[in-house]
Amino acid sequence: MKDPQEMERRLAGDVVRIGGAEYAGALPADRHVFLVGNLQQPTTYPFIRDERVEVVLVSYRAGDDGRYHWHPDVTEYELVVEGEIGYFEVASGVSHWFGAGDFVAIPAGACVKRLVRAPARGVTVKVPSSGTKIHCDRCSRDCRWRAAPFVP
Repeated sequence: MKDPQEMERRLAGDVVRIGGAEYAGALPADRHVFLVGNLQQPTTYPFIRDERVEVVLVSYRAGDDGRYHWHPDVTEYELVVEGEIGYFEVASGVSHWFGAGDFVAIPAGACVKRLVRAPARGVTVKVPSSGTKIHCDRCSRDCRWRAAPFVP
């Protein structure tokens, strides 16, 4: 992994390119390849720094389910490119499944858990770029789906 500043490309008035070969090696080992965002973690591929938005290529194998979580200020949009990606929505107790070509919006504050039962790929856009994610152990909400005790 390289330091984010080494891999960072900034918008400075000119067109910025990241060639497919520059990040292709990260997939599918990295389930999430952040091409745009205010990244704080090291990457093996270049990215464009932008605090306004994150653009993420996602590549999942069966069983790559996420953890229950929500973002206080981030809305997520996802285009499923291949396969099927599901989200269990805590508020309704319903699992929603999305196939290739489907577009998904998860509003800020909505608690969900990603579900993957077969290989899938997609493109996710998060507005704004923020690493703030609340999991069960940091969530004070009263929830019947709690997977870990709240630790104040």
